[in-house]
Amino acid sequence: MKITQKYILFFTALTLVLISAMGCSDSSNNAGLNENGIEIGESAVSVNGAINDDHTGAAFFTNPNHAFTILLGGHDDDDFDVDITKVDLDGGVSIPSTGTYSIGNLDSHDFRADYVNRRLGGSFFGDHHYTSDLAGGDGVLVLESVSSSLITGSFEFVASLGVDTDGSPIDPVTVSGEFSAVLDE
Repeated sequence: MKITQKYILFFTALTLVLISAMGCSDSSNNAGLNENGIEIGESAVSVNGAINDDHTGAAFFTNPNHAFTILLGGHDDDDFDVDITKVDLDGGVSIPSTGTYSIGNLDSHDFRADYVNRRLGGSFFGDHHYTSDLAGGDGVLVLESVSSSLITGSFEFVASLGVDTDGSPIDPVTVSGEFSAVLDE
């Protein structure tokens, strides 16, 4: 009888210790979060203008021979896509270093960018696909830290659905946000 009581007390005490240890975790001190709560491989995006929306989702980057792209959202459970791309079909593109880069049309800027609102039924080559190529604005990409496996930074650019006959952007939006992107291998 005394052995059974000892086992019950032991397992009760062990259970209480485990429960209190699990309850003491504090996600605000998680080393994988930045000051705004963005984890590695995540992004936070705000859109203002013809559409007003906020998004959070995946973040990764690719670097095939002739392009470097930061891809935000785009996974099945994400309701948006933001692609910030640099292309050079002649010489190729390497991972850029830390610094500030322009976003707009590739003819006159460092990067071009696209935004798709999938919450509204948009697809990358269909409705609700906004591009910086036709918006006529100057955007900015700030790469704060760069390594071969992780890039962190922020951005802001103007994008539109196209241009009117007079050359003015159709339904322009300002897209801004921050990211902590991992290499997509």
